[in-house]
Amino acid sequence: MLAQMALRWLPLAVAAPFLGGCLELCYVGQAAAGQEDIGFRSRPIEEALADPTLGAETRSMLALIGDVKNYGESHGLTATESYRSFANLERSAVVWVVTASQPLRFEAVTWRFPIVGAVPYLGWFDRSDAGRHASELSAAGLDVYVREARAYSTLGWFQDPVLSTMLQDGPEELVEVVLHESMHATHFVASQTVYNESLANFVGSRMSAQYLREKRHGDAWQAFDNREREHEHEHRIKRLAETHAQLGALYASTLPDEEKLAQKQKTLAAVKAELGLVRTLNNATLLQAQTYNSGADGFSVLFEACGENWQRFIQLVRTIGPAAFHEPDQRAIDPLLLNRARAGCPPG
Repeated sequence: MLAQMALRWLPLAVAAPFLGGCLELCYVGQAAAGQEDIGFRSRPIEEALADPTLGAETRSMLALIGDVKNYGESHGLTATESYRSFANLERSAVVWVVTASQPLRFEAVTWRFPIVGAVPYLGWFDRSDAGRHASELSAAGLDVYVREARAYSTLGWFQDPVLSTMLQDGPEELVEVVLHESMHATHFVASQTVYNESLANFVGSRMSAQYLREKRHGDAWQAFDNREREHEHEHRIKRLAETHAQLGALYASTLPDEEKLAQKQKTLAAVKAELGLVRTLNNATLLQAQTYNSGADGFSVLFEACGENWQRFIQLVRTIGPAAFHEPDQRAIDPLLLNRARAGCPPG
């Protein structure tokens, strides 16, 4: 997840105009307080490793961090001072992320910040604050989705700690999260959330799998389990992408809005049952899935064009700047990536 901009940048946040009220002030205040609380809870990892009150599994995962950082940096990720400290948040998420979309078209509500530009979500440090914001958006007739985020990056502007929320799913997930967030600190294009998140997802997933093969030498059963979970994830993402396309065609049709809404609910209910989802499934959810999972084919081709060499790949993607995109939060990024691949990769 991209930056939850802290302290010095927050007063410049601009809310969507239809919300009005105290959103700007409330958001600035809670974000500054949340960032300050994380700083207060942070302590050096060396100190945490020596703390017998922390469980053995927690200390084992914290001991991985330095090696994971070194691995990423040796493969082209930018060296930062992040992940040298640990913060125990004593909750299930660091922020609760709220996204919203128009109900009969895939158009996300966006908010604008310095440096990061327009983003299609807001992260709240308190679940109840997120709930109130979501309720306001719902009352305005929007599709709304609230999800837990267990990590975020401040893009190297601050020394991000390892958060207890990052440790909940075991060492394999922790490795991926650290590499994902480190990619954000390595390369970022303002107002291009789909590109930024999909790139970080690609690097986090591919590089973490490589790290685990080379460094952890997991047993055959663990490798099988990881592959099964990856296949399930890929199937789920594929079905959500298909649903996005199906509903997009429905919204573009000449049917009355009432009929569109009825068919939409029927389609979403069927997909939700098929995939066994318990979370909300609506336009905002589908946009969120697209934000984090677009461009996989394009990034794969780009990686192959660079001889599957991470340093060359990262050197190439860092040449992709704002001028490469036709519009803010551009969602069709595969053509851009495939064109870059045809142009060739810089020599190592």
